[in-house]
Amino acid sequence: MIIRACDSQLSSCTFVRMNNPIKAVLFDCDGTLAPVHMLVTPAVRASVKKLSGLVPLAIISSRDFHDISWLAKDLGLTAPQISEGGARLFDAQSTKCLALQCLETSDAEYIFELLENKRLEFIAIDGDKRISSVKQIVNWKISRITATSLTEKQASEIICSMNYRKSLHAAKVQRTDNKEWMIDFTHSLGTKLAAACKFADLLNLSVKDLVSVGDGYNDISMLKGCGYGIAMGQSPKELQDVADYVAPSVENDGLVVAIEEFILPKIPNKLPSNNI
Repeated sequence: MIIRACDSQLSSCTFVRMNNPIKAVLFDCDGTLAPVHMLVTPAVRASVKKLSGLVPLAIISSRDFHDISWLAKDLGLTAPQISEGGARLFDAQSTKCLALQCLETSDAEYIFELLENKRLEFIAIDGDKRISSVKQIVNWKISRITATSLTEKQASEIICSMNYRKSLHAAKVQRTDNKEWMIDFTHSLGTKLAAACKFADLLNLSVKDLVSVGDGYNDISMLKGCGYGIAMGQSPKELQDVADYVAPSVENDGLVVAIEEFILPKIPNKLPSNNI
């Protein structure tokens, strides 16, 4: 059953409540936590602060750990955080890497060659460095490659051409600012769902104890795999179809509604107040 918020405001609607408790929360960044450029609205900031006193919270994003570390500290989050599409888990305070799943070198080489042949731009992470050229690679510890400035058709065609590479995960992503399309390439074991499972293990929880919130195609497996999945109102139909709850859009502070109407009622009253 998919539960939908009645409108963009906090409502008094009666929802069918599922009984499994929520013990930790994962939020996507762009299009979920913030409309654009990691700019979290005051209303969302207040709701996140309220929630962080009850359960561990993590941002789970395609952005690299430099961005997510800054945002986690800005929001006062202390649980392990997740970046690079699920390839990296790191300590929120020290940024120490807790788990890193790099691309197979052969897959990374293949992607770089393909993008070069198509004259497409990219941004990648090699170890702890952002790179935009193969010449800048030092360690070949590539956690994520993002092909940028694509059309949706280009993104879909490139992804389809790589289906045979079983150790590679590719997901199309639409930017929230200029609406251009991108592809995030990670290892097949470096997805958002894989990271959610690792995050749960670090907290001695099951992935079914988690609720995840997202807005894009790269969130589909995560929403399906966690105990609960929440889709933002502007998200594609494919994501909404696998969600337990559809919140209003990010432009209408939909995360606030999701927290108040869906997440908070499912947090056990006796859970300790810890954000790890």
